[in-house]
Amino acid sequence: MAESSETVCLAVKRLDLNDTEISDVISLNISKGDSVAEVTHKIRVALEPNDADIIFKLRNTQGHFIPLNGKIADRPSIVEHHRHFLQSEVQPEPNSLTLTQFEDEMVKKLATIQERINQLELAEKNMTERRAEKLKQEVLVLQATVDFMTRRFEESESVHWNGMFIRYPLW
Repeated sequence: MAESSETVCLAVKRLDLNDTEISDVISLNISKGDSVAEVTHKIRVALEPNDADIIFKLRNTQGHFIPLNGKIADRPSIVEHHRHFLQSEVQPEPNSLTLTQFEDEMVKKLATIQERINQLELAEKNMTERRAEKLKQEVLVLQATVDFMTRRFEESESVHWNGMFIRYPLW
């Protein structure tokens, strides 16, 4: 079964030549099953670009990207004709925007973080002292308990059993 072919009209905007307006209108026969490579080849043949570094982008009337495949609807669309982006051609400008409010907030946050770090360092020093004091108190309590228990054991060793009754019963 042969696929139906549709004629699609596309407006061309040559952004590689710094054009801001539409410079040409082309019509293409596109089948529903055409792939991206086939549609791109048809656009290249229609526009006859002699440079292989050309990139095509398809946009609808709202400016949104549309995929370049065989499902391009019969709606007005714009083909943008771009040169391949090379990073060496673009020179970034230095940041001239000063954000004093942002800098102030960052200085405040840095100061609070530094203060928290100082508090933790002091707490660590105090923590070792407190831990040693607590261990000392626990050892003293245990020592007092052991002393009490040894006294009780010594007292219980001196007690002797004299029998069941000390006085005879009166029966």
